[in-house]
Amino acid sequence: MTSAVLDANVLYSAMLRGMFMRLAVGLVFQPKWTERIHTEWIENVTRV
Repeated sequence: MTSAVLDANVLYSAMLRGMFMRLAVGLVFQPKWTERIHTEWIENVTRV
């Protein structure tokens, strides 16, 4: 299965995050991100 790194910009957007997670559940690809990416998007989401 192909893997793809999802950047904080993709994870921050609820629409994009949902679309990529649906693709992942459908086994189109395996999403990956680093702890730094995770921290960045979580901090930005909770800041709003």
